[in-house]
Amino acid sequence: GAGSAPEIVPSFLRTLLEGSAEQLRSGPVAQYEVDDLTRAALTALKESIDALSPEHIKALVNLLVIPS
Repeated sequence: GAGSAPEIVPSFLRTLLEGSAEQLRSGPVAQYEVDDLTRAALTALKESIDALSPEHIKALVNLLVIPS
């Protein structure tokens, strides 16, 4: 079954930031019906993120770390 939002969102964001477009489609998004418009939007978003500097991506990934 589908995971809960607290499980899916960090996985989706981490894959969006660090993974490939294929990993995004086959990973966190695979359990959803994704239409062509949404697929195109995810591709454009991924391309924008990939254009960021490594430092910016690292800073965003650091936001996903939940302090103990």
